Amino acid sequence: MSEVEFVLLRHGQTRWNREGIIQGQEDAELDGDGVTQAEALGAALAGGRFGTIDAVASSDLSRASETAYRVADALNMPASTVTLHKELRERHMGVLQGVSRRDADALMPEIWRTFRRGSDDDYAVPGGGESYNDHWDRAVGWMEHAAAKVYPHGARVAVVTHGGTLHVLKDRCDVDDPPRGDARRRRGVVHNCSVGVIRICVDASGDRRGWRCIAWGDTSHLDEANVGSLPHGFGGEAGGA
Repeated sequence: MSEVEFVLLRHGQTRWNREGIIQGQEDAELDGDGVTQAEALGAALAGGRFGTIDAVASSDLSRASETAYRVADALNMPASTVTLHKELRERHMGVLQGVSRRDADALMPEIWRTFRRGSDDDYAVPGGGESYNDHWDRAVGWMEHAAAKVYPHGARVAVVTHGGTLHVLKDRCDVDDPPRGDARRRRGVVHNCSVGVIRICVDASGDRRGWRCIAWGDTSHLDEANVGSLPHGFGGEAGGA
């Protein structure tokens, strides 16, 4: 068996996070608080708080990649070593992208409420959006390929991605490794620049995989640095993007 640990990081805060605007795959940039959060996250990782980091991978959307570059800089890794992957993007939200949550409920209530209910994993948001299953296949597929084919046994990789993508990865962990009441591993809200750790084991053929959640949604590094975060963590809840 080969084993790789992924240190999962949500990107820093954006203005759209703050204003409750649905981002999806629209390319919102970090705001001032998001930059501060990313720098505090980088400092915590550089100080060894979450163990060694051998590589940094990121969604190619700018709110994630800018966070990743700041993390890499803190770790004294050249920006050129950060790998960007469209597979790590947030779920595409179709016609809901760029719309505030309030306006979505008022103007497109059926679409918004169907998405929020989350009762149909095959439901694709109209306007080119993805279903939950589409999102799962894309993100989980990348992680399992990376564990089997890209990173060596024992590697620890920082992965900067998005709230919705992190919830998909946590759901995949829970298939193999249910939380069993451990509060540190509950799904909950994933705040900007929070940290989770998962371990993926694959056999030599890459066909048999096992996922385990080691830690989830840790924001203690932000608290200790007196860096604020949104209390509701918009975009980091199960039904947000």
